[in-house]
Amino acid sequence: MLMLALGDSITFGYGATDPQRSYPQMLRQHFARNQRVSLHVQAKPGWTSRQLNKSLADVPACIFDEAELVTLMIGGNDLLKSAPFLIQGKPERIAQVCERVQSEVEEIVGRANRPYNTFAIATLYNPFPNFDLAEQITLQFNDMIRRVAIRNKLRIVEVETLFRGNEATFVEHYRNGQFRDIRIVRNPIHPTDDGHRALYLGFAKVLQKPMLSRQRRKISRQKRRA
Repeated sequence: MLMLALGDSITFGYGATDPQRSYPQMLRQHFARNQRVSLHVQAKPGWTSRQLNKSLADVPACIFDEAELVTLMIGGNDLLKSAPFLIQGKPERIAQVCERVQSEVEEIVGRANRPYNTFAIATLYNPFPNFDLAEQITLQFNDMIRRVAIRNKLRIVEVETLFRGNEATFVEHYRNGQFRDIRIVRNPIHPTDDGHRALYLGFAKVLQKPMLSRQRRKISRQKRRA
């Protein structure tokens, strides 16, 4: 079975103390308990939704066609690059960012989604929970992600809920949960090992049931042929 993980630095594994502790690798290990699973990670640090979408043109079509599991977590860098709008208090500009990201995410889903795969998309956690404007923007962004998921019949991983109240443990270099905590290095943005584990468990929960159902149908077809 092939698993395709799409995203940015979080999907790439930033914050994990070992590559095997990143959430895509833990997901691969989870589903590899009963079958052989290959993992293709299409993610790089700093990627925005547009950069991820553009990169998919270089992915061989067979990857999309053969992937039975697809995960997508993107948008954090889009919001970070809109930081000046946060500081200036211009929420209307954030609405424009959400519109643009929605267009890119819809294209990403269109490229990677297949009738026979199981596709899970994640909402974003807010690493600055004590900054009201960041809260509002994260909620607005995640509502957009939910609309995309519903329209395309994707599984939703409510990462926002998973991280809520656990930021000090789940976010690397967490300080006060304020936007002013941003630094040139050691930014409080990426998940810790515990944060990656929470992401893994969230994805596993929404992917496990449809995968089991698919395996049962496959076994049933094999028995009928026999």
